[in-house]
Amino acid sequence: MSGRAGFGGFCTDLHMHSLASDGVLTPAQLMDAAAQKGMRLVALTDHDTCDGVPEAKRRAEELGMVFIPGIELSCGGEKEIHILGYGIDPLNPGLTAFREQRRADRIERAEQMMQKLAEAGMPIDRDSVYAQVSGVIGRPHIAAGMVSAGYVHTVHEAFDQYIAQGHPFYVPRPEVPVREGCRIIREAGGVPVLAHPMELRSGEAVLSSLVHEWRGQGLAGIEIYHPSTPSHKIAMLLGIARQEGLLVTGGSDYHGIPKRQDDIGQGMDRWDSAAADLERLFCAMNRPFPREMLGLTR
Repeated sequence: MSGRAGFGGFCTDLHMHSLASDGVLTPAQLMDAAAQKGMRLVALTDHDTCDGVPEAKRRAEELGMVFIPGIELSCGGEKEIHILGYGIDPLNPGLTAFREQRRADRIERAEQMMQKLAEAGMPIDRDSVYAQVSGVIGRPHIAAGMVSAGYVHTVHEAFDQYIAQGHPFYVPRPEVPVREGCRIIREAGGVPVLAHPMELRSGEAVLSSLVHEWRGQGLAGIEIYHPSTPSHKIAMLLGIARQEGLLVTGGSDYHGIPKRQDDIGQGMDRWDSAAADLERLFCAMNRPFPREMLGLTR
């Protein structure tokens, strides 16, 4: 899929992950791959870390792309809720403190999962798991360790049978209220956006109610254009966004094959209103919209 957003050949992807969290490419390699796909406006949104932002920014600018510094905060508890932050200051003290706490939480969670596996007669090599980690540890690293140990054939199998929520070796993450995530992003100068709302697996009424609640807690936008959003659900999500006065964004959630079967720009060809939506996002970030750099005309 080309990823073209549907106007003037302009391409964007505002949700990508690098090796700094659980992607497979370094931040610079990710920017190279995005440029090769024809992207002109990109964001790096690693899980609970901004470590890759400086490298990605440098490379994106060398390649002539417009770059937005971002993050994806892990909020919620048993029900995972991810909040994207756009235009954040990576060095903000509050954001830095949150990131360090989440890093410690992730390590503790990984240790508990590995202990549960060992107790069930499925030990995995701890050192080899941590050797994979360039940024923050996550369940994909545990899953890869299970593949290496021969307990499963694929990362997807590890999740589906053992470490996804509701399965025997799942360990819940410490709860972080959405209100807290939105506050941290805003205090870091960023714009908080609900990531992949369809992955919440809620009906329209429940989702609408949740978004309304989170809007009152500081949420500013909703990621409508995402591979998990079926085309027939886009109108419903747009209706919620309009009702709540929320920004609209989109991104592929790219991690890199084979970790996930996705691609840079995937699903963005459906985003016909991208130019107008992105201009509103830049306004919310207090940044001038780079119309000329993006090859757009009024």
